[in-house]
Amino acid sequence: MENEQVLTKPYSEDPLPTPKKKSAMSNKRAERIFLFLMLALPLLQWLIFWLYVHLDSFILAFQDKRTGEFTFQNFEKFWEMLTSPKGEIKIALKNTLIYFSTEIIILLPVSLLLSYFLYKKILFYKGFRVIFYLPAIVSSMVMVETYTSFISPNGPIAKLLELFGGSIPPQGLLANASTATTTIVVYCIWTGFCGNVLLFGSAMARVPMEILESARLEGCGPFRELVQLILPLIWPTMSTQIIFTCTGIFNSSGPILLFTNGAYETETLAFWIFAQIYGGGKYGGSGNYNIVSATGLCFTLVGAPLILFIRWLFDKIPTVEY
Repeated sequence: MENEQVLTKPYSEDPLPTPKKKSAMSNKRAERIFLFLMLALPLLQWLIFWLYVHLDSFILAFQDKRTGEFTFQNFEKFWEMLTSPKGEIKIALKNTLIYFSTEIIILLPVSLLLSYFLYKKILFYKGFRVIFYLPAIVSSMVMVETYTSFISPNGPIAKLLELFGGSIPPQGLLANASTATTTIVVYCIWTGFCGNVLLFGSAMARVPMEILESARLEGCGPFRELVQLILPLIWPTMSTQIIFTCTGIFNSSGPILLFTNGAYETETLAFWIFAQIYGGGKYGGSGNYNIVSATGLCFTLVGAPLILFIRWLFDKIPTVEY
């Protein structure tokens, strides 16, 4: 019939997958299994060693060490040690800020200058590069022993001071509360350039030589080259290093255990926490997790907004693309 419409069944693929489709499905399933297995271990480690530890630390800050009951006693002890004239946390905080200021005010700027001089290949720059990298190669125990011998009452520094009419106290610089922290800070300055010089030097090596050659033709001197060209071009590396340093503002420390074991008012917050956990703490000695958790929580409430503000401030500074 003319008006009769022929209904045809819509075409449908064979429900049985072809070998090629089977292979694709198998590969996708194997890829998912591989990704799951690769992510399972890091996720498990994060859940156990970060999330659980931080939640447990938060709970411990509000628990009594003996009874486990809810209390603010740990925060009261923290405030007492922070505000009393000879409080452990007050001394530790002061020393920690000294080490942090040293890294920000001295180590970072001087590392930038040293990196620039090495980048410009000054005379004997290869020898200076080895000298600045040496503290990272030699064991810290050897470096500490060497430094201690140099500043001892019978060491080379004492002999040098005698030529100018000075002297080192008979008990030594490390056995005196007025000089011990300063002496360790000097050691940190002496051995603290390696990492920054390596980072800044690598960033400077990426700077296009055409820019520097063009500036040199325009009469640009070394100081202007460093401040107006090199520093803006390596600013992402510089700002990242500053932010990382600020994140450890309350963790800044030196080799206190190797030098004085915290004696002579040299302890920092990091060493104070170590002493509270492993022994030597004023309140409870070994394993005093509660007061440590309360202290960490208080400094986190101060440090976290500060770090976020510094990061926001640095993000406002435009970076140079090249």
